[in-house]
Amino acid sequence: MTLYGKAALCQFIDLEADAEVTDLCERPLVVPGLRPRKAVDFWALCGGVPTLYVLIRPSTRREESSWTIAYEQFLRWAAENGAAVVEKNPADFDEHRIRYDNWSMILQHVISHRGQLTDHVFDLCDEAIAETVTLGTIENGMGDLDAMLVRAAVFSLLMRGSLKCAAIDTSPINGRTELARV
Repeated sequence: MTLYGKAALCQFIDLEADAEVTDLCERPLVVPGLRPRKAVDFWALCGGVPTLYVLIRPSTRREESSWTIAYEQFLRWAAENGAAVVEKNPADFDEHRIRYDNWSMILQHVISHRGQLTDHVFDLCDEAIAETVTLGTIENGMGDLDAMLVRAAVFSLLMRGSLKCAAIDTSPINGRTELARV
């Protein structure tokens, strides 16, 4: 995967963190007729709906009438083919720095340990989370397992939508971070 810029990374993180997203493809097509060229940044199957994500500043659509006409034709084509189009302003991602730092760390743990996560590890983590519990309590409560493996399993459960973390957008994740069943 090649991501073009910080905003694309943030959008990718949002899509990876969304339990409704089952399939994902980066830069699936170029919007026809636009000069300068503009690629659709992501296609995702989100809740069963094909969705095209376009990172675009609101001012871009108003700058040139020829660009606007071609882009409006693209929007009609997408709607006629049953696809949703979600426009994101790249500047909006800067307001949620803690969220993206947290999800970047979560994805690093999940990806680096994915080959080691077994159903047994997931079951143990799932059993350790009664209602609301801190990440440190879960890690420390499984003395037989490596804490980073436990953390990766917990983060995988969070990504699947089995757990929620109320502070994920407001506080850096650490051992005191509370997790709860959905």
